[in-house]
Order: sequence, then structure tokens, then C-alpha cells
Amino acid sequence: MVKPSITSPVLRGLIAAAAIVSSLPSLAGPNIAPGDVALRHDIQRLADAGVITGTVSTWPLAWAPIVRDIRSVDSELDLPAEVRASLGRLRARAERELSGNDVVWSAHASLAEHPVRIRSYQDTPRETAHIGAGFSWNHDRFNVVLNGQWAESPADGKEFRADGSEISVLLGNFSLSANTLERWWGPGWDGNLILSNNARPIPALSLERNLTDAFDSKWLRWLGPWDLALHFGRFESDREVPDARFFGMRLNFRPLPSLEIGLSRTAQWCGEGRPCGLDTFVDLLLGKDNIGDEGIDVSNEPGNQLAGFDVRWATRIFDRPLAFYAQLIGEDEAGGFPSRYLGQFGVETSGMLGDRWSYRWFGEFAGTSCEFHQSSEIFNCAYNHGVYRTGYRYRGRAVGHGSDNDTRIVSSGLILADDSNTQWFLLARYGALNRGGDPDPGNSLTATRIDVASLDLTHARDFKYGRMEVGLGLEHSDDDSGGSSDTDGRAFLRWRSFY
Repeated sequence: MVKPSITSPVLRGLIAAAAIVSSLPSLAGPNIAPGDVALRHDIQRLADAGVITGTVSTWPLAWAPIVRDIRSVDSELDLPAEVRASLGRLRARAERELSGNDVVWSAHASLAEHPVRIRSYQDTPRETAHIGAGFSWNHDRFNVVLNGQWAESPADGKEFRADGSEISVLLGNFSLSANTLERWWGPGWDGNLILSNNARPIPALSLERNLTDAFDSKWLRWLGPWDLALHFGRFESDREVPDARFFGMRLNFRPLPSLEIGLSRTAQWCGEGRPCGLDTFVDLLLGKDNIGDEGIDVSNEPGNQLAGFDVRWATRIFDRPLAFYAQLIGEDEAGGFPSRYLGQFGVETSGMLGDRWSYRWFGEFAGTSCEFHQSSEIFNCAYNHGVYRTGYRYRGRAVGHGSDNDTRIVSSGLILADDSNTQWFLLARYGALNRGGDPDPGNSLTATRIDVASLDLTHARDFKYGRMEVGLGLEHSDDDSGGSSDTDGRAFLRWRSFY
């Protein structure tokens, strides 16, 4: 590869951006929210190239380690053109979003006809009309983000909400916060089996690592850069067990620059009429939460847990970047380990189309029935529970995969982005929802089996006063129980102010 000349316009732009970014303070609080597929594409590309050295599969991501990495890139480093393009876009985004001690105001509005049925990583409108505004402020050890929204005729009946808000303080290298932030735990692009942005964010008290540096200890240094997140949240009151609590824990690490591993665990526990003491929580942590364990029956069963792992490995084949990822989440426990697995597998690649478009393509499969890989898979098991009968759902949506339980679905997506922040995202899906046969009223999408095929296209670009997004989609569904077929179009229009 020919080393770029110092007179190259691209390189001169990167050097100028580096000078701006290097003047930014060492930040404790600001996060990168999940939802922007093009931004995630750039971050993942830089991680695969070794520019970003930390973990990138637990969202929201802290800006601090990313800014530190993109500051330190040698301007003379011989980077591939697609990596330089992603680095330039990410530096520009950091410059725009991180404004030191200033108060930053934001606003957004959207209109939608038939909002997307199955939400992916992409942040799409949830209701037919939605407006919101907020502000953020960061200073030394404190970060404040306050947002308010109004939604027209929401499915959960809550017209006013404060999603996307956070008040945090830096304690050493950990951030302690009270928040209503959306989360995405894992490498998937279309779905996530354990914690995704499908449901509205659960209000939580969170403790999360800020910088993701490796351990100094020679016994633990092999883990490489690592991240840790702990969450204590509360479900809504209008459910079978009102005000149940949510617990989430995730550890992810990069033992090799090409390999990232995540270990995740979540639980529903406590709530009205259920045991809530410290001893109950300890039993839950130790896995003593199944009926039939010593002293455990329906009256004192600690909770409903999910746990498992995910892995993403990046390589190059025929000099082309390629990555494989998988996520396995157990709905039950046996012998101290997760069992009755749900599964997700994917492959992705990225590159440049001509001199303008940076792209990423992915293909993904998800099976959300217990023992999804066996001929004797178990239906009406995943995201359901005998005590917490509303299931692993919040305000009418699954906290895990957007397709809810008993689904088999394949998807393929293409992301395009250029240096002027023009973006395209094409997503195609084909599969079957709620395949269990018997009516399952707990499923958030359909009580009976439905076969679906869909195609969605989103276009976004920046203007003087913010970003405009337009989305168009078409979905065909066949209802096996009723013998009916439907083909519906959908569309949305959204404006967001700049950060």
C-alpha cells in the first residue's frame, strides 16, 4: 500500500480534526447511545483495525476511551482508505457532541405510519407521532442529561416520558448513574437475545466502568481491555407482579485485538407479594432460584433469570475484512450453568464502494425458542415464567429480541455512509413468529404463528438545522391459524437537532 502524502486532502483533514479533538477535556460522563447504525459501523471498523483498543459490544459506550484512542493515532500511520474515512467521521462526531462544560440543547420530532413491528439495533420511531427536547451538561466528575418526550396514542398508555435521561457521577474509574438509557448487550445488528432497545428503557441505577484498560496484574492481564456494567432497575406497576425489580450484569473483554467475548446475566426478582430481602438476592446471585433446589418452592422462588455469552471474531480472508459472531443465552439453569439456550449467529464484512461510500453488510439468524437447535425445541418457554407471568417484557415489549419468543428469523442488512454524513440502511427479514402453535397471549407481537417477510430502507442526511431521516418499508405476513395474508406498507419521517 502506498503511504499517503502529507499533502493529501484526506490526511490534512484528519490532522486538523486531531488537533480539535486533542483539545477536548478528559470526559467522565458522556455516552454514545445505541441506535445509529452508521456510527456503530465506524466504531466497529476502527476497533477491528486496532485504532480503538477497548471493548465495543456493551452499549451505551463511554466516549472517554474512544476519544483517547482516536487522539493517539499517529497522523503518519499507513491506514487503509476505509479506516481513514471512519476515523475522520468519528473525530468530527466527537467534536460536535463533546462541548466541554457548555449546556447543549437538543430536540427531535417524528411521524410514522405503521411503526416497525420488530425493532433492530437501528433507532426507529415507536409511535405515530413523537416530539421531544432536552439538554446535557458535563463538568469534571458530573454528567447530566435530561430529556422529555410526548407520544401520540402510545401502546403502553404513557404519553409523557423521560427516556434517554441520566444523572451520573464519576467514582474513580466507574460511573454511578440514575438513568433511563436504552441498552444493547451483544454483537448482533438486527437482534439481541438478552438486553436490547426493543422495549422502552427500564429506569435503573447503574454502575459502569469508564476507561476499559487491561488489568495490571499478570494473572488477569490476559483478559485484555475489559468492561463491566451493573444495573438495578424497576419494572412497571401494571403487570402480573407489580413493581418487580430488574438486575443486569455484563462483563466483556478483548483477550486478542480480533476477539471480543461477553458474559451477560439478567434477572427479574422482588415485586409485590414476592420476597425482596438481601438473602433472596444472594440466592439469586448464587443460582439457587429454581423450584426443587434446597428450600425453594413457589412461595419463595427468588426470580427469573437469563444468562449466557457472546463472542465476535474478526479476521481477513482474501485480504477482505470478515467477522463472525454468536450469542447463546440460557433461559434456565442446570448444574450451575445456563441451559435451554436461545441462539443467534451472524457474519459481517465491510469496505468501500468506489471513492465515496463506506459500507458494512451483515447476515444474521436468530432462534428464540428454548433448545432452539434441537428437533425437540421447547415452545412457550423463552421470555416467559410461571411466577412473573408478564414475562421478560417491559411496557408490552420483549426486553430481549424484538421478535419475542419462539421465533426463527434470518435477516440481512447493508449500511452505507459517506463523509458528508449521508447514510442509507437496507434491512431484509424472513421468518416465522411465535411458532409454538398453541395461542400464547403473552407474546408481544402475535398470539399465534405468523410467517413474515419484510424490506425496510432508511435514508438520512445532515442539513443546516439538523438531521432528517426518511424510512420506507413493506411487510407481508401469513397467519397460519386464520389462513389470512396481509401486505402492509410503513413509513416514517424524523428530524433531530445536532448534538
